[in-house]
Amino acid sequence: MRKFIYLIIYTVLSLAFITCSNDDDFSSDGNLPLTFSSDLISFDTIFSEIDSPTRKFKIYNKNNNSLIIQSIELMNPKKSGFRMNIDGENGSIISSVEILKKDSLFGFIEVTAPSSNSEIPILIKDSIKFTTNGNVQYLQLQAIGQDVYIWKGERITRDTLITKRKPLLIYDSIVIDNKATATIEAGVKIFMKNNATIEVHGSLKAEGSIEEPVIIRGERFDKFDNVIPYDNIPGQWGGIRFHPESYNNRLENTNIRNAERGITFYASNTKYKKATLINTSVQNTSEYGVLASNSNIDAINCLFSNSNGTLLTLNGGEYSFLHCTMANYFSWFSSFRTKESIIISNNSKIGKDTPLDKCDIINSIIYGTIKKELALDSTANTTFNYQFRSCIIKAEESTGPLFSNIIWNTDPSFLYLNNEGYYFYNFELKSPSPAIDKADRTYSERAPFDIKGRSRLSDTNPDIGCYEWIK
Repeated sequence: MRKFIYLIIYTVLSLAFITCSNDDDFSSDGNLPLTFSSDLISFDTIFSEIDSPTRKFKIYNKNNNSLIIQSIELMNPKKSGFRMNIDGENGSIISSVEILKKDSLFGFIEVTAPSSNSEIPILIKDSIKFTTNGNVQYLQLQAIGQDVYIWKGERITRDTLITKRKPLLIYDSIVIDNKATATIEAGVKIFMKNNATIEVHGSLKAEGSIEEPVIIRGERFDKFDNVIPYDNIPGQWGGIRFHPESYNNRLENTNIRNAERGITFYASNTKYKKATLINTSVQNTSEYGVLASNSNIDAINCLFSNSNGTLLTLNGGEYSFLHCTMANYFSWFSSFRTKESIIISNNSKIGKDTPLDKCDIINSIIYGTIKKELALDSTANTTFNYQFRSCIIKAEESTGPLFSNIIWNTDPSFLYLNNEGYYFYNFELKSPSPAIDKADRTYSERAPFDIKGRSRLSDTNPDIGCYEWIK
């Protein structure tokens, strides 16, 4: 009886072994193809001689037979700079890779773009050749390579022109010394590594144009979770800081985005102009957009948008904001923002209070997602001069001469507000916006064109904000 039981157990195990063996039989049929999670592995802009992020893909065997991939070959790695890892194995040629039926393997791709000595981005191509039972298949690879000047701890000690021949990649900081002026010509792109800052002790003049703006942003071009462009993600670099001894700064047609702290203006002598901002945007910051203490600043046709903290904190000084849009629809972090978009104060919180000698906000929009987007924080016995004229404001309604022709708590009807969840925004106006034709034309004569160069002084009244609505 015992021998019979052993015989049954032996037979069952033998059958199981045979079944498993049959399951793992590898076919030599050349008509059984592989499939891939994508036919093209593509990288957005990568900088020359700097390792790219890693792209992941999958190799599928959807057939009813297991296969042996005879070879997996990266066709031109020395020229293209691509590298691969298949199922944990590195190399430009990998042989005899098993892939069971109805199974898959992981592949990983990286690239280091070669230097092209050109300001123009170049297209880099390569392919991976898969040979299975004589059946040849190709997976295409491509990347956009961009040559850059790499600056690490750069210090500008004399008047310097930064040209657009190649973009700049900043590793830690640019320091502009006192009495030195750095001038950035139109079309320059400055890419900032994590925590990098621009420290201005002298003067910074960004001379962008509408057609060729100056762009200062984070350095990543890939996508978060392969979906959301990193260009839409806040908090990727430190910010720009204008120190107390810095005056006569001018940012024109300049786009600053993805920083932790967009622009910081440290307290200075308000008899001298700290900065003039024209057609400039500060967007998508994780801490604040602009923080100014006791400074003399003018802003015309500027966009301040989307910050986890304030868009503008103005503490003491002299300010003028004409035809600006301040729109806060920040929605990145799990905690909802609680600070108003605009805080105007003469209360330093530390040390002595700072007089607010002037703060004129005219023909501008202050709007966002929380109940109140404007806070006025004053302390007694210290100058607190401000006025709002012809604005759309989301806040508790106020009356009196300091608020003139205000449209309270009415949605400005912005064109596009993250409609598809990729964190794209467009703060132009759409009809029927309450901002259309509601600006004070007298003040618009100081800003006859909007941030995109479109005329405001047509037969109708100008529109509130930095964008003029065009039919």
